[in-house]
Amino acid sequence: MANAAEIAWEGEQVLAASMDAMAVTDGDQHVTANQPYADLYGFSRPDELEGEPWTRCLAEDERRRFEREILPMCRTDGQWRGTIGGRRRDGSTFSQKLSIAGLDDGHFVCTTRETENTDRTEDHHRLIEHVFDAVDDIVYVLDETGDAVIWNAKLREMTGYTDAEIEMLDPKELIPPEQRDYVPGLAEAIDRLGDQHVDLDLVTKDGERIPHEFRGTTFEDPETNRVYRCGIARDITERKGREETLRAARRFNEELVENAPFGMFRLDEDLRIAYENPRAEEIIGLPDDEEASAAIGVDVRELPSIVETGQASLFTRLKDGETIEFEFPFESIYGEKAHLTGRGVPLYRDGEFDGAILMATDISERKRHERDLERQRDELAMLDRINELLFEITRDLFESPTRTEIEQTVCDRLAASELYQFAWIGEPDADGHRIVPRASAGIDDGYVETITITTKDSETGRGPGGRALRTGDVQVSQDVRSDPTFEPWREKALERGIRSAAAVPLVYGDVIYGILAVYARRPFAFSHRERAGFENLGNAVGFAINAIENRRLLFADSVVELEFEVTDPGLVFVRTSERLECELTITGYVESDSDAWSVYLTVDGASPTAARDFAIDDPDVDEVRVIADEDDAGVLEFVMKGPALNNITEHGAILTSGSVDGGQGRFCIEAPQTADVRRLSDRLRAEYPDSTLVAQREFDRPARKAGEIRQSINDRLTDRQREALLRAYHAGYFDWPRQSTAADIAASMDVAETTFHYHLRNALETLLAAFTDLEKG
Repeated sequence: MANAAEIAWEGEQVLAASMDAMAVTDGDQHVTANQPYADLYGFSRPDELEGEPWTRCLAEDERRRFEREILPMCRTDGQWRGTIGGRRRDGSTFSQKLSIAGLDDGHFVCTTRETENTDRTEDHHRLIEHVFDAVDDIVYVLDETGDAVIWNAKLREMTGYTDAEIEMLDPKELIPPEQRDYVPGLAEAIDRLGDQHVDLDLVTKDGERIPHEFRGTTFEDPETNRVYRCGIARDITERKGREETLRAARRFNEELVENAPFGMFRLDEDLRIAYENPRAEEIIGLPDDEEASAAIGVDVRELPSIVETGQASLFTRLKDGETIEFEFPFESIYGEKAHLTGRGVPLYRDGEFDGAILMATDISERKRHERDLERQRDELAMLDRINELLFEITRDLFESPTRTEIEQTVCDRLAASELYQFAWIGEPDADGHRIVPRASAGIDDGYVETITITTKDSETGRGPGGRALRTGDVQVSQDVRSDPTFEPWREKALERGIRSAAAVPLVYGDVIYGILAVYARRPFAFSHRERAGFENLGNAVGFAINAIENRRLLFADSVVELEFEVTDPGLVFVRTSERLECELTITGYVESDSDAWSVYLTVDGASPTAARDFAIDDPDVDEVRVIADEDDAGVLEFVMKGPALNNITEHGAILTSGSVDGGQGRFCIEAPQTADVRRLSDRLRAEYPDSTLVAQREFDRPARKAGEIRQSINDRLTDRQREALLRAYHAGYFDWPRQSTAADIAASMDVAETTFHYHLRNALETLLAAFTDLEKG
């Protein structure tokens, strides 16, 4: 780019030859000027202007216009011409015609000449031009042929065309082709147009389409009689945006109303229903074959449900400008029922009441849920009271020393509670056909003694008691008035205010000791959770009864010994002995927490490995382990879940001895004198049909004092065994974590660690053998 000196030199050569006042500027300062330019502004020589600000030669009141309007246009359009106030060096002002043209290097060439201030017409035209250009809208005039004859600066600013380009431009090119037929003056003769307006797009030089509102009027020049069209085009981009926003908002509102998850009703000024959205139609149950609700046009206050609920006056308050809130059960004219909640909002137009909008939500499901929750809360509160009662009863069970006291305690505690009317416990009679009472509480009018409940599936056995005894599960009659299975006892029960009953089996393992019958004055008194609580109580009572039976056997002075002969091949010991022609002898058994039994046997006359391989496939056997193998003799451990030992121990009995030789088995069982020998025998024969009770003996157990027992154990221990055992005990060897190691104790005994283990193991074996002997007798 040329520097200022080069431009000045070149400018002097160019400008010196011009008779017009001319200068070159860089946009801010004068670079060079000729003598006519210097003379016009009162300078002696052109070089006095070099470096002077461009605005130095403008009247002060024109400088702002020049900087904000003229100079930006020059930089944008590359040129400007017009009338503007000038200022001489001495401060005097004058009117001048100024023409500015941009150069490629960013400089400007200014050509100017002074105008006559006395020419009022020129001043008038200049004023009109200023006013014309000051208008914020596009102003233009078309002649009879549709050509533009005059326009303001806004047209240049908006379209990007220069005046010269506009002058050569066909005005139709400023309008999109598809809209040209709607342009007044372009699509038809101007002399046939009146005052009109139309919205069209204005196409800029860059092809951008800007929406404008075109307004125009036709006038005739009186001097020439020519007709012109004066038009004003206003940029309506913002208005179009607002209109589109309003249309979008209207569409959104319509979609919102149509798709709202709640019902919407439009009421007119008389509170008549004028519109219902789809959700409202669902709520009222509009039939599919009807396009509009029959409630349209009906005063909302006259709907039957509104009248019945007394809500009519509430809706009248809408006319007073109040926003209302409502909640009430509703039944539509189509019979659809719902529980509605919502609000109503009054509408106004020009200050006058114009109806209202009702927004209603169907909360029927929520109301049902609330009622369910309320019922559940009541049930939980009741269940807490029931569980507390059952817990107290369970706690009392283990403080009762006899079965009779256990059963009476359960009945007393249930009857004393306000939850239940009365309770009784019964068991099958000697023939096993009828359930007879053992204990009762809460009723003393002979009801229990007068009713008949049987164990078989007959009319008197289909009630809760008979079903509970047969199935081993809790059985209920939730409403004795309508329960057909309660028919034999209904009349007597209703006379005593009984509305529901439950029968709870008293169970331990496979043994059912009887049933607990509980009665309540309220129907549906026994919920699923309550039945689960009673099931736990029945198991606890059964366990307590079984524990008492076992304790009675353990401490009984007199016992009953039963000897059975078993040849049933269903028993794995019988089948194994017969197949291998060997003798199996039971030396002990232990029950695990998982209800499995570990039975220890000696085998004689066959390989323990062969016995294991044969017995391992038995369905009652989980595992067989060889403990000792001496070719044709040894020790085995059977892990099994068979019913045989369960049937024995659940009746309070123990197996004292058992052996099978060549498929012939002999088993001895001890039971308390109170044990039901017949039932025990029946259970064994039911499981193993080839079982025969061959002997029943009663004998007294020898009483052994604690001192005698200790002396017996002491006599079996050697000195070293006793020392190892006592040192290990007192040194904390059996604590967890251990307080002393085997090495520590061996050192204190002055023996090797292996020697200590040898003595300790023998001592523990002696103790266990003595304990086992005590268990047996």
